[in-house]
Amino acid sequence: MWRDYILVFAEKFEHPAWGFNHCNRVYKTAMDIAKVDGLVVDEEVLYAAAFIHDMGSFEPYKKADVDHAERSAQLTEETLNNVKFPAEKIKQVKEVIEHHMFYAELGPSSEAVIFRDADILDFMGVIGITRILSIVGKDDWTPSLDVAIELIQKFSDELLEKLVTDEAYRIGTIRKFEMDDFLNRLTFQTDNLEYL
Repeated sequence: MWRDYILVFAEKFEHPAWGFNHCNRVYKTAMDIAKVDGLVVDEEVLYAAAFIHDMGSFEPYKKADVDHAERSAQLTEETLNNVKFPAEKIKQVKEVIEHHMFYAELGPSSEAVIFRDADILDFMGVIGITRILSIVGKDDWTPSLDVAIELIQKFSDELLEKLVTDEAYRIGTIRKFEMDDFLNRLTFQTDNLEYL
């Protein structure tokens, strides 16, 4: 079955911030949002998108000067055909992937909107902080700890307003509080970040 193949394919994506576990969380969160908000979605589309949406970040798939979401979308058809995913749903999976990042425009379907919300939520709260700190010195996003803290502050300030669905906004409000609390405590414990 295609689900087994896609899991085997995605398990090789090892990364502390956007690896296999991130894929699992985004899928689960997307499905939870749909359920709570009473939205009818194609679960197969969300599942497939979850496990390949960041593949463009990994070798041998990544391409210099191409955003990982765009690169992942470029590879969607071939990848899903290889795992025998229903061909008539590939276009929708590609659209979800193209629009999944917080800086992307909203996608054309409920699946794309919910998936984007779920991906944004994984940049927020305790899990978001953990992901950002896990890549300090390993990724262009966070070359140093002070840059990572600035990114956490930026995400705390900006991501909540990017959420669209009611349930995502509810979760995001809690996660924003977690981020603000962390930043306040860190500021206090490091003498206004002087001794970070």
